[in-house]
Amino acid sequence: MNTLCFKPYFQRLHGYAPFPWQVRAANHLVQRTPMAVTVPTGMGKSAMVDAAIWAAASGGWRRIVFVVDRRIVVDAVHQRAERIKAKLLASTDPELQALSERVGDMQVVRLRGGVFGDDDWVLYPERLTVVLSTVDQIGSRLLFRGYGVSPKRWSMHAGFFGHDTLVVVDEAHLSTAFLQTLQTLQEQGAGISVVPMSATPPPGWAGQVIGLEAADLATEGVAQRLRTSKRAILMEGGTTEDELIRLASEQTQRLLAHPEHRRVLVVVNRVATARRCFERLRAQGLACTLITGRVRAVERDEELTHVVPLVSTERTRETSSAPYVVVATQTVEVGADFDFDALVSESAPLSALRQRFGRLDRLGLRGHAEAVILHRALKEDKDDPVYGPALARTWAWLQANADMGTVDFGIEALEALLSAHPAPLEPAPFAPSLLPTHVRLLAQTGVCAPTLDISAWLHGVQTRAPDVLMVWRDDLSEADTDAWPRALSLLPPMLREGLAMPATAVRRWLTRGRPGDGWHDAGSDTDDISALGPEPDRPVLLWRGIDDCHVIPAQALKPGDTIVLPTRYGGCDTWGWAPHVSTAVRDLADICQAERHRAGATMQRVVLRLAEGHWDSFGAATETLRTKVQALMQWQEAQATNAEEDLEDTIEAAREDLLDALRASGHPLIECMHEMQIEPHPAGVVVSGRGAHEGQDTVETGCVVALDVHLADVGRWGAHLAGNDPLAQTIEAAGKVHDIGKAEPRMQNLLHGHPLAAARGPLLAKSGMRRNDQRLAALAASGLPRGFRHEFASLDLCVIDDELTRYLVATHHGHGRPWLNPCEDPQAKGAKFARLDAHWPAVWARSVTSLGPWGLAWAECLLRAADARASKEEEEGDRHG
Repeated sequence: MNTLCFKPYFQRLHGYAPFPWQVRAANHLVQRTPMAVTVPTGMGKSAMVDAAIWAAASGGWRRIVFVVDRRIVVDAVHQRAERIKAKLLASTDPELQALSERVGDMQVVRLRGGVFGDDDWVLYPERLTVVLSTVDQIGSRLLFRGYGVSPKRWSMHAGFFGHDTLVVVDEAHLSTAFLQTLQTLQEQGAGISVVPMSATPPPGWAGQVIGLEAADLATEGVAQRLRTSKRAILMEGGTTEDELIRLASEQTQRLLAHPEHRRVLVVVNRVATARRCFERLRAQGLACTLITGRVRAVERDEELTHVVPLVSTERTRETSSAPYVVVATQTVEVGADFDFDALVSESAPLSALRQRFGRLDRLGLRGHAEAVILHRALKEDKDDPVYGPALARTWAWLQANADMGTVDFGIEALEALLSAHPAPLEPAPFAPSLLPTHVRLLAQTGVCAPTLDISAWLHGVQTRAPDVLMVWRDDLSEADTDAWPRALSLLPPMLREGLAMPATAVRRWLTRGRPGDGWHDAGSDTDDISALGPEPDRPVLLWRGIDDCHVIPAQALKPGDTIVLPTRYGGCDTWGWAPHVSTAVRDLADICQAERHRAGATMQRVVLRLAEGHWDSFGAATETLRTKVQALMQWQEAQATNAEEDLEDTIEAAREDLLDALRASGHPLIECMHEMQIEPHPAGVVVSGRGAHEGQDTVETGCVVALDVHLADVGRWGAHLAGNDPLAQTIEAAGKVHDIGKAEPRMQNLLHGHPLAAARGPLLAKSGMRRNDQRLAALAASGLPRGFRHEFASLDLCVIDDELTRYLVATHHGHGRPWLNPCEDPQAKGAKFARLDAHWPAVWARSVTSLGPWGLAWAECLLRAADARASKEEEEGDRHG
């Protein structure tokens, strides 16, 4: 039991006391009492992360998800969670050390957009997990259709997040449909608890409400934030984007003329407008930056490293400071701990404006601040493309209630105005009914699962479709698109190198179609055919994992896809989406690999591409490395064309010569690699550091592991990860037999690399092959039929009486939930389960009924995590043994 009260815990972590409402909220979390938080913006709602971590020491939730329905997950909250983790680990305070021990291992995950396979964290279900996420990402996972998640892992993610999870939804008024869906998921058995945070509790809320009370109002920090004045001038902003940008620029310059206005925020409603406004201000010589949701995470973080010290609430405020302007879209409305001296905002619904003004004199240190609201008039019969009719209604309300053309957006002043003149209603989307039948259908996952559109359950009916995630790589040759899948299989795309955009915008841009707002902002998932350009067949790589990636025409991409493009296509720069930019895009894969390694993602290989298009990353060593790669490739080609000549010693010497030169190059990824291996790349070679590699549905670590050893290891890990779970014995039992099907002779041929080696034994669970070309050659020689599943072969080769154990064994790679592709050899072990007369779907149905969709997925998650963790342990033992 946690003996350290929340107030001293918070104070020791941050050096100042929490607000009284934060203490009350933390105590409710310990008791797992349903609650909503209704404090205004700028009152420290991110401290709910502190409170949830503190509550975890007293038996609180083991998964804490902080959700913001914006395209950029709040970096400030992510950094806060990382700071808490670091301070707990490093603290010498006995009570904090004791609390840290009760919390146990902790992982902090920033989850925005998805890339298949970039999810090591799901393999650690025993850790306290703090996740910063969006509605799309957490919602799609809970609904068994994780965006950017391999269909074979959909159930794994659903189980991870559907068990003992606290979901904190910030600015919940932006996510009414999502809240309705979460409530339905709770009622249907998902192991989640929900805390909405908004100015008012959700309609029909029956739980506890945590708001500001007398003790809070008496606190100096709260009082000054409430009473500060934020007077905004209302100004017509013309009818065109050009006029709006001109006025925004003029007003920014006017505000900067005041000596106290050193930091100015400019917020507009569309990405295209923000980009043009930023470029205009920069051309005028102003120091400024652009922040939108349409930027790659790595480049966003690089930029924010410079920006945050200039505009954070903790900055030093001096009139002698050089002026600085941040141009942004709605992405700064929620959660950003920014503090500006003045604000220029395009008109928006009142809820959005209140969030924008929350970044103005955020701490109330000045007591007064100046702002301008610009309204772009539309034709009478047109609604705003971003906010619909709510924008015009809000502007009319502001004008009707203005005092000498101004409105005070200070918290107390605005509350008083709203009490006298209620704001116009803003339409809130409602989620369609989510019936048990729907959940049963959604729970069917895997490569054969039905295609379902879940967007209405996340955002309401008639809202935007899921984004396309774009990744750029410089080692893709436009002259050889057939080689793209091979190149990407060597180094799969990673989440933080991706840029999320609406499918409509990406299709138009790729086909060189006509520009428009749809190039930048969210829209429907269908295109007017006239918007597509003259190149509908321009190729892109559709990525769904190593075993499912292929080239498609640009016009064929769909919402939710992950695509990979040659960097020479352009379309992106330092500040994000730039369809007008044709220069080559920066390849971020090496940076992402280094980040991932520093974060401890040891289940992933580190890969260096020594290939055409990527040579610039090696600096002064480029020519030396290129020469040695060419020499190696020439010797290998000579060996392939003259099989009678033995050149193995020469080839091995060329390999070692290349590796020595690479070690001497000083490339930053070298320190992340060990036991380097060389594999062919379509445009050169890659050098990979040893680590686990997921392909062909089995984790290959590059070390030989006997079957009996692996089965014992997975059983032991299953018992460890399950802990006191009622299913612990079942998961342990499943782990001890899960790979028995690998004893099938042709499977052993594959694992040993040759039938003669397989005949000599012993039975293997893992091969010693580290290169993909070795594995492909072994597969071709093994005789293993297409569609063979060793998991289902286990059911034929081992007597398993308990049905749930049989189910977990059969589905431990995500197949058979309940559908299974047929095996080309109908007599192969396990092949019968693909037939309807085997009644495997009935086994799945009984298992779902027994444990519930999320309970069953949780059991699968534990077994699959045990399998991966055992493989990792075996690889490390082989490395150090």
